[in-house]
Amino acid sequence: MSDNIHKLIDGIREKYSHVNSQLLEERTKVESLQNKIDNLTSQLGVSNEGISALQIRINEMSSVTEKANEQVITRSEGSLISNEQIDELVKEIDYCIGQLKK
Repeated sequence: MSDNIHKLIDGIREKYSHVNSQLLEERTKVESLQNKIDNLTSQLGVSNEGISALQIRINEMSSVTEKANEQVITRSEGSLISNEQIDELVKEIDYCIGQLKK
């Protein structure tokens, strides 16, 4: 009977060693996965900062574009006024030339 008890104890020790090694492997896997999670979280933070910087840049560029469009409109309107003035000057020159020919 003592042989049976020793066999049972040895079997239990083997099972314990096996379960213990599996536990250590799983803990190592969990630690590795946690490190990956930490790295990915850090990368996500950096990416979010980049996105924020790009969003700020987009807003700045939109503002610059709006100002440029306003300037183009203003210049176009100024150009229309200049065209009218040119027409008046051409009429005056034609009148003056007509007066000189008389």
